[in-house]
Amino acid sequence: MTLSKRSTFRTPLNLSHEAQESSHLRAGSVMSRFRIAACAVILGLGLVACGGPFLVFPGGRLSGEVVTEPVSDWSFAEDIFIDLETRPDDPYSVELNYIVRDGRLNVDPAEGRRWLEHIREDPNLRVRLGGKVYPVKAVLVGEPGELAGFDEDRFVYRLDSR
Repeated sequence: MTLSKRSTFRTPLNLSHEAQESSHLRAGSVMSRFRIAACAVILGLGLVACGGPFLVFPGGRLSGEVVTEPVSDWSFAEDIFIDLETRPDDPYSVELNYIVRDGRLNVDPAEGRRWLEHIREDPNLRVRLGGKVYPVKAVLVGEPGELAGFDEDRFVYRLDSR
């Protein structure tokens, strides 16, 4: 008969060790949740503090130097995206593509976008380019499919200085 060095009998010491491991796992789980919550809070504060939209997340009032002189030629715009602020009373801002054509700044919102509804309610907007904020007014210049060079299912608004 061969005796095994390993016993299947559990001693109180083994139970205590298992209980300790279980407690350690629960503590690790609580710490993981805490870390996730802390990261979410930091990210949320970062979004609020950035003074505008962040990637795909809308923001509030745009920060930056406000330019009061009217802009007649937007050809200087070289940023890939602009930040557009709608609803002056309760600012809502988004990052979006734009088109400069013949020196005029244009945007083409798709139906169903929240910021399109805001433009329809109040065309007084603000645009941020290169860290500077420009007051503008949205003027509808094309219904879907009317203007060449724009998506056929989109409205086209020209943004005039105000």
